[in-house]
Amino acid sequence: MNQLTYSPRLVTAHPPLEVCGRVLKVYGMFAEPERSAIFPDPQWLQQQAAAVLSEAPQPGDHPVGFLILHYGMDGNYLLVSQWYDANMLKHWVRGSTVDAGGDTTFTPLAQRDLIACVWELEVIRFERDAWVNTVLAQGRLDQASRDAYLATTFSGWV
Repeated sequence: MNQLTYSPRLVTAHPPLEVCGRVLKVYGMFAEPERSAIFPDPQWLQQQAAAVLSEAPQPGDHPVGFLILHYGMDGNYLLVSQWYDANMLKHWVRGSTVDAGGDTTFTPLAQRDLIACVWELEVIRFERDAWVNTVLAQGRLDQASRDAYLATTFSGWV
């Protein structure tokens, strides 16, 4: 279990990835800021996100969203989120596992009803505001609003 303490964590924005018919903004989150120098190769991260989003977009799915790769104190987590039906968010949380060969994959958490930690919630809040300001306030998801959404990213401390 984690301790009841709060220390800010570093968040870095990275170039978006195309994953299974969607474009996802990419965030790295680091309990230990020095680990930000070892952010993984985009192709590897794309493969991990594709394992979560293995199905093609469904009716009502928007082709944009975001992911957070969180290097936490108690483990590493991959959160993948996709906008759905105008104002809703589909969300998947995975924890890292390392096999005997040293390969890392992300699998569903044993505690399946977890949504996010307090640090991840700050990025989710930022993404909520970005969606409202760039898409919902415009009343459309055309190329211009999509590009504005994808260009609105966060880097800093949460």
